[in-house]
Amino acid sequence: MSSTLDLEFIQDFTHFEQHVAKLIHRAGWTVETAKPNQPGYDLIATKENLIVAVQVKWLKNNATAPQLLKFADFLDSNEGKKFNSGWFITTKGFGGPAIALIRSWNKDTKIRCGIALENKLVSVDGSIDIISDNHKQTPSDTNLSTKIYFGVFTCKGGVGKTTIAAHLAGALALQGFNVALVDLDPEENLQKLVGDGVFVPNPKGAGTNIQVFKADDWHEDSARDCQIVICDCSPALERNPPELVNRLNYCIIPTTLNPLGINKHGKVIQETVREIRQINKTAHLFVLVNNFKDPGVKRFRLLKQVYLSAYTEIRKTDNKFHCIDPEEVCIRASDLLYYWGIHILENPENPASRLAFDLIGGRCYPREDFINLADFIEREAGIGVLRSS
Repeated sequence: MSSTLDLEFIQDFTHFEQHVAKLIHRAGWTVETAKPNQPGYDLIATKENLIVAVQVKWLKNNATAPQLLKFADFLDSNEGKKFNSGWFITTKGFGGPAIALIRSWNKDTKIRCGIALENKLVSVDGSIDIISDNHKQTPSDTNLSTKIYFGVFTCKGGVGKTTIAAHLAGALALQGFNVALVDLDPEENLQKLVGDGVFVPNPKGAGTNIQVFKADDWHEDSARDCQIVICDCSPALERNPPELVNRLNYCIIPTTLNPLGINKHGKVIQETVREIRQINKTAHLFVLVNNFKDPGVKRFRLLKQVYLSAYTEIRKTDNKFHCIDPEEVCIRASDLLYYWGIHILENPENPASRLAFDLIGGRCYPREDFINLADFIEREAGIGVLRSS
């Protein structure tokens, strides 16, 4: 049997919704359609004392992490709390970052994700019926043979370069990739934060490794099992080995929505982009807002306008430059990230053996933000080898 539903058979959302409702009803549930234009869910399934919100996604491509996060936010809302759980049902499957997000959620999370086949609804990896089986979903790991290189740059201190490098590595490790972190910054903050590396467990038990290397110790043969290499780059671009800068496939440049610093940061980043392009003409470059704090609707609109306008000229001439809209992807300020940093200050001789990815009430905003970042990079830059499907 095919692992996905034949879209020639289910030609539109209405027919797919009816198909999903029939499968749920066949399993002994009572099913009713949500009110027209009801945000958050499409069907309501009830059985004895259980009530479930069902979101139906008729898609020609894999479901993404942002779609799952939107459903998770609904279930956390006052209206969503009346449901015991939520089922996210799609047609095709789930992209790599979405699978990482599913893997990261624990048993307390209210969402269960599945794919509609012709005769049943199955879990992400196709192994269980999500209606009747309560086991944790454990998507298959992905094996890669090609190394992908990321670089995290900034010419200004204090915007979270090292934190982003480490936690992006964590988000990719949650997808099943072994990741090498290369510390090119003379300050060696990466080793101060995570020591020699971090082990990231997953529900299948094997886990993945984030290995940390000093610049002088780095060689591809030192991390032959790593599919992804993330370089925490020196703020002085000339101190980064040109051969590594030239190998970068993706560069991330963090900044902040500081009201008095946006234009100043923009000029510094413009110069950084020019210097990178002198060595590497093909890498995708991403400007990312870090440590985001919601200033309110009016102030945010103003800050966003100034932020986006700072990079207008670059976008006109460089089609691989991406100024990420903070409404779509940003790294939010959070207590988890704050206390992760405090731990480092209080224990300088004992680097963290784990990232700020602990779950609170079944959720972790830093983990979700970095998985969302990985998803955005995949969608915008087409990281084909990172796709699990």
